[in-house]
Amino acid sequence: MKIQTDMQGKIPDYAYAQNRELTEAAIPEGTRCIGRHAFYNCRALETISLPHGGIVIEDGAFKNCPRVSRIVLWRDAEDCTCLKDILYDMNQEITVTIHYADGEQAVLLFPHYEYEFIANEPARIFSEVGYGAGYLYQQCFYNAQIDYPRYDGLWKQACVSEELPVLGRLLSCRLRFPYALSDEAQAAYLAYWSSHTRELLTFYMKSSDMDSLRFFLEREGTPLLPAAKDIAANLKRPDIISYLLDWERRRGAGTGGAKKFRL
Repeated sequence: MKIQTDMQGKIPDYAYAQNRELTEAAIPEGTRCIGRHAFYNCRALETISLPHGGIVIEDGAFKNCPRVSRIVLWRDAEDCTCLKDILYDMNQEITVTIHYADGEQAVLLFPHYEYEFIANEPARIFSEVGYGAGYLYQQCFYNAQIDYPRYDGLWKQACVSEELPVLGRLLSCRLRFPYALSDEAQAAYLAYWSSHTRELLTFYMKSSDMDSLRFFLEREGTPLLPAAKDIAANLKRPDIISYLLDWERRRGAGTGGAKKFRL
């Protein structure tokens, strides 16, 4: 479905609300504003693509869209304001890809979190309280920009509150796309990789995350192959074994290892 704006560059209030067939909202160039509840309750919506970050997001524009898992943003000038406003209405795990004007790219994972409203009876107000690292990750904005040091600084806390699959996705995104990644933050991610290598390899193979597997193979080189082959064999993944053997052959490290595997 093609998303349209009015003459002022606004997607009107409630324009696509309750649409149960819309899976991708590709916001068109020239959009200046997404109106109130424009995509409210679009329960099939999975991907939001934005031509720039300077779009005004009005109240509840993407509220109650529980299947959104990916946001893609092409950054224009120095503004990422709308990203924070979109994430405000979501608590599910979301992967955000940002294409910067200089050709660089950042990929960030915002983990799932739970929240509840706590009543302050004397004041007759309710306060939203979030639980889990995901709530803190959504606060990593400063002057409408992503605060990368603050984002990476949450890693130690995430290691306490999150399970390995979430941590595996977090560190893979930051290491594969190290935009604004400091040496200190990189060392922290790599320390976790070093101490959980086998568990992470198992997770990447089980979830068929070949991009992460390929990245760490290229980074670690042939010393990683024995563990990778062993895990692939234990998981009975002939497709991954084939990939590993081909990678080994192309690197000139092959020693006839294909004969070692019987699934």
